[in-house]
Amino acid sequence: MDAKQLSNISVIAISILAAFLVALWIGIVFWVLRDIRSRSRDPFVVILAGLVALVLPIFGVVIYRILRPTQTIEEKYLSALEEETLIQEIERRPKCPGCGREVQADWILCPACHTKIMKKCVKCGNVLELPWMLCPYCGSPQQKTSPSDTIR
Repeated sequence: MDAKQLSNISVIAISILAAFLVALWIGIVFWVLRDIRSRSRDPFVVILAGLVALVLPIFGVVIYRILRPTQTIEEKYLSALEEETLIQEIERRPKCPGCGREVQADWILCPACHTKIMKKCVKCGNVLELPWMLCPYCGSPQQKTSPSDTIR
């Protein structure tokens, strides 16, 4: 190979490398813009992240990865939804009217304060709420509860 061919090959190799680096740089900018849009709705933050990736080709993406929000908008939404579901489940658990402690749905008495919470059906034995005058399981009428049914 003579010097001219070697020079042409080196120019071609440098051109291919430069094209690759420019394509990588543009790809990084597009990735940063796409990623920040999934993490923030603030247009200022989107523009700032794009500019950091555009102005600082390699270091910009490193800076962006350090400073970007940890969760996407969808992850934040799902986390808030899960938290709300847990709160609703905790609030839905039955509490003793006497002492306010959590009780099981099928308990008849509160083990802490001995307040009557439920009653049993006189015919089938299923657990019923105190005001129910008719069993929803077997249809039999129930006895009226008296104030002396509350044990303390």
